[in-house]
Amino acid sequence: MSVTTDAAAARPAAEVRLPGVGLFAGGLTALLALIVGIPLLMVVLMSLRTGFPGEGGPLTLTNFAAVYSNSGTYKVLGNTLLFATGTVFVALLFAVPLVWLLMRTDLPFKGAIYVLMTVGILIPVFLRTIAWILLLSPRIGLVNQWARQLFGMEQPLLSLYNIPGMAVIQGVSFVPSAFFMLAAAYRTMDPALEEAAYTSGVSKLQTFLRINVPITLPAIAGVMVYLFMTAIAVFEVPAIIGYPARIIVLSALIFTSTNPPTGLPNYGLAGAYGAVMLAAGLLLAYFYVRLVQHGKKYTVITGRGYRPREIALGRWKWAALAFALLYLAMEVFIPFLVLVWVSLLPHLQVPSAEAFAQVSLENFRHIFDHVGALPFVNTAILMFVVPTVTMVLSVLVSWIVVRTNVSFRGALDTLAFLPHAIPGILLAVGLAYLGLAYRSWFPVYGTVAIIAIAHTITWIAYGTRTTNGVMIQVHRELEEAGKVSGASTRTVLGRIVLPLIAAGIFNSWIWISMLSYREVTMALTLGTRKNVVISTIVWQFWGNGWVPQVAALGVVLVLFAVIVVGGLKIAFGHLGEWQS
Repeated sequence: MSVTTDAAAARPAAEVRLPGVGLFAGGLTALLALIVGIPLLMVVLMSLRTGFPGEGGPLTLTNFAAVYSNSGTYKVLGNTLLFATGTVFVALLFAVPLVWLLMRTDLPFKGAIYVLMTVGILIPVFLRTIAWILLLSPRIGLVNQWARQLFGMEQPLLSLYNIPGMAVIQGVSFVPSAFFMLAAAYRTMDPALEEAAYTSGVSKLQTFLRINVPITLPAIAGVMVYLFMTAIAVFEVPAIIGYPARIIVLSALIFTSTNPPTGLPNYGLAGAYGAVMLAAGLLLAYFYVRLVQHGKKYTVITGRGYRPREIALGRWKWAALAFALLYLAMEVFIPFLVLVWVSLLPHLQVPSAEAFAQVSLENFRHIFDHVGALPFVNTAILMFVVPTVTMVLSVLVSWIVVRTNVSFRGALDTLAFLPHAIPGILLAVGLAYLGLAYRSWFPVYGTVAIIAIAHTITWIAYGTRTTNGVMIQVHRELEEAGKVSGASTRTVLGRIVLPLIAAGIFNSWIWISMLSYREVTMALTLGTRKNVVISTIVWQFWGNGWVPQVAALGVVLVLFAVIVVGGLKIAFGHLGEWQS
């Protein structure tokens, strides 16, 4: 996963100089400014208004006074910081050793582990959270039921309903992102430093802690900030685990302000709460960019004679493999097996002879009786429209940033990265307010189009990061040859550049399609009866207590994602090496 933000500084020595390209770049910049800036403007506007969207009235600081004079707000902020910090700690606790083991050592079955990590990404976080609740809930959890039956324990053996439990579930889900962000730094590290340590008699563990980690500290710091930006804004785990335990974080508070269980929504309070989240996101994005730029000062490739070599783990090989399997069990095996088991039963039961006698596919047979076709149709629309529009915009932005000499290309690149600093729930709330307050000229509230817009804005940052990386690798001489032959700019882009970067575009298209498929926070915030998607249906089932139906639909979701990704990988294998 490419996350650099200074592609404008990393382009080839000479850029394409084309007449009229400045006008096109200006129009593209204006478009991005509108689609990114207007939802943010709505968040600011609604924080300064009282009443319902569209009612108007004078601007006021009443919402800020109500929010920040309440001592409960600061408890929520404290919970958010503790949860985000714990999440980042858990993610790095697994990700840093795993990236070292898979990139630097002779760990067995590395290919299989890598594939399983990719499969784990396809399991939506809210489904994984539900699976762990079914396993460890104090009242209905299979482990605690088993402990009561076997040992007569009245108190639960384990519980997730606390900040550490929330942080573990969320942190494990962040491991693949952290892994792929750190992989390049560890893959290209000069082995001479490690070999010098081994020659001096330093153990592998001490070498890892005193050489590998310090050398990659800038990259690790960048990942920490990136994950922290994401953790303060996530909603699923805090809502499913934290809210029932009265552990409220900022994202849950924003959601319940606009989607209260009873009463009317209060967009003004949501805007006031969102202001601090937005400020934190922008500040963290600034530090992230600075860290990425600062990290370029640390070189780990020596150039002449450089040849990465695997480190022999020796007698620690199987312990290392056990560590990798522990992570995969938490990320993939246990959640999926729990969902499969529960989906085959009429109600949640501990495995027993009596339970096995009740196993059937009845819950799968009746999925469409409860759901209908509309959520599947809407989800299919999102899976095709969102990645297509996102990648078209991303290719155009990256071509301007990487291949031309437009003076404001750096500003365009920064603008394309900005959505990553905007929490998804805040973006959705801003679009909801826009759709309700200005429905006459933005008539998309309650349609699948507004969810598609939210998804596209959110993932334009990812799309441009990946296309920047692959665009840089295309030598300018190929374009110059096309221009010399009389080809137009459009022909050069469509017939030369795009085929050469097709593999990268395809991989990004698939990844964004899967993100749109599994996303639930923005879909819930913008949801109505007409634009329900599969993920929101699962959420509704869980809220209604339909546990076996949730498990059955969850298994279908996961298997469908695996089949689609695997099928497309095979069908388009000629586009290049697969990247997750």
